Amino acid sequence: MAAPQRRASARPRPVAPPLGRKRADGAVRKKAAGRYRRFAVVVVLPVLLMLGSVYLHTVSAGLSGRVASLEERVAQAQVRGERLEVRVAELSGADRIRPLATKKLGMQDAGGEDLKAYRAEREDGTYDGGEKKGGEQR
Repeated sequence: MAAPQRRASARPRPVAPPLGRKRADGAVRKKAAGRYRRFAVVVVLPVLLMLGSVYLHTVSAGLSGRVASLEERVAQAQVRGERLEVRVAELSGADRIRPLATKKLGMQDAGGEDLKAYRAEREDGTYDGGEKKGGEQR
């Protein structure tokens, strides 16, 4: 037996009302915006984070090198300062200054006659010596 064939009905099929151009474009734009967001989240954001990380590591390495060179300069300056302190101690020693003072400047060591104490105070503020001589009493 043969299969029954469909007949076209006389009544027209209902057709959905045409969507306005604005609605179709809006839906397309929303889909496109969603795709761009997903693309940004999945691809662009990780790439930017990776590049930022590489940049920060590069800057950090440069600063580490600079810190090391500055620490080396500080150590050299400390060594030089210690050498200068030793040199100052050598140059200001009495063994070096006395012969220079006598030969070059014509200075002499002070003897007993040259030294005279006019007023000597003790640590507690009292005067060392005899009576205090001074002005009249009131």
